[in-house]
Amino acid sequence: MFKKLSALFLVLAMSISLVACGNAGKEETKENTTSENGKETGGTEENSSETIKVGLYGTITGPNALAGEMLEKGGRLAVKQINEAGGVNGTPIELIVYDDKSSPEGALKAVTRLIEVDKVVAIAASNSSPNILATTQLSEEAKLLQVGGGTSPSYTNAGFKYLFRGTANGSLPNSAAVDAMKEMGVKTIGILSVAAENGESGVKSFKGFMGDDVEVLVEETYQPTDTDYTGQVNKILAANPDGVLIYGMTNECALAIKQFRRNGYEGFIYGPEAMGVPDLVKVAGEAADNVIFGSAAVIPATVEDAINDVEKAFLEAFIAEYGELPVSDVVYRGYDSVMLIAEALKNASDIKDPDSIREAMLNVKGKELIQGIYDFSEATGDGLSTARNYIIQDGKNVSFAEWRKANPEK
Repeated sequence: MFKKLSALFLVLAMSISLVACGNAGKEETKENTTSENGKETGGTEENSSETIKVGLYGTITGPNALAGEMLEKGGRLAVKQINEAGGVNGTPIELIVYDDKSSPEGALKAVTRLIEVDKVVAIAASNSSPNILATTQLSEEAKLLQVGGGTSPSYTNAGFKYLFRGTANGSLPNSAAVDAMKEMGVKTIGILSVAAENGESGVKSFKGFMGDDVEVLVEETYQPTDTDYTGQVNKILAANPDGVLIYGMTNECALAIKQFRRNGYEGFIYGPEAMGVPDLVKVAGEAADNVIFGSAAVIPATVEDAINDVEKAFLEAFIAEYGELPVSDVVYRGYDSVMLIAEALKNASDIKDPDSIREAMLNVKGKELIQGIYDFSEATGDGLSTARNYIIQDGKNVSFAEWRKANPEK
């Protein structure tokens, strides 16, 4: 009897030990998410012949969690629509999602697992450009297609063969804003920017596009921790420029806009795509009217305010799926990236051949999605060549081109 009990306890102990070891060995990245075909994903050892496995990683937790959540939701909605339409040549896509935890280290871990364990055929890459850059050696060595959701110019036009972008290059919105500036007859400008790398590089980008056509009369900066820019604002207004350029994070831009209006400035204010985030209007209120910025796309106030039928159809589908409008345009990046991957897979001669998938991606031309019409034929990694201009009117982001047609005298 004693021997039987001893054996039973030994078996139980071994079982508990195995369970504990199994839990301790789990990756910290997001695992066991449910794919659109109902199967559990993450940690799959072999590539099932019943599905085509595509990866997605983004900043699902950490300081950029909201954007990462939108990237994931956009990607999942794309997969649902692709599969409902018959999948990729009859085979459904299985989306495997990992959290890069808003860090390059987390991105490396996610991409390593997607390549070595899940054996995906392509990846919709992070909304964070530094996180994408951290994984390029892995994906290039594996000859694995990545379509990124980050906007930094640094990871395209950089010699990577398998790295593409599923949104606008960050320089395009600045170029678009300067085009609007010139169309409005601006010859002189006053600049207020944050004294940080993003402010310095952003202003440099704007100046490059302005060239000799727009003269900078005065340039002032503020510290990221500042909230009162009154001194800088008054110096800029004293120079009496034709327009004002503000470059900073969304909350900083909102505060600066309010302070320019409070000090009597009634003219047009120009700035980066950060001005398209809904929080800007929430903070700046009526002061945000007549702010002009460039962006690949922005979230409208309502579905009816969508800039075109493509965006409207997406927003209707998103509300049907999630019950509300998206809160960040990063959702468009996730959606477009997955749709572009599916387009390449549909046209690849052999989806088991990475070079065949890359070649099919380079042949994507004239593909209209939410953020514009994609053309990868120049092999730079960028598919969009222009960004759109927006102007805030009555608290809404509206098409600058349409507004100009209705207001040619302004």
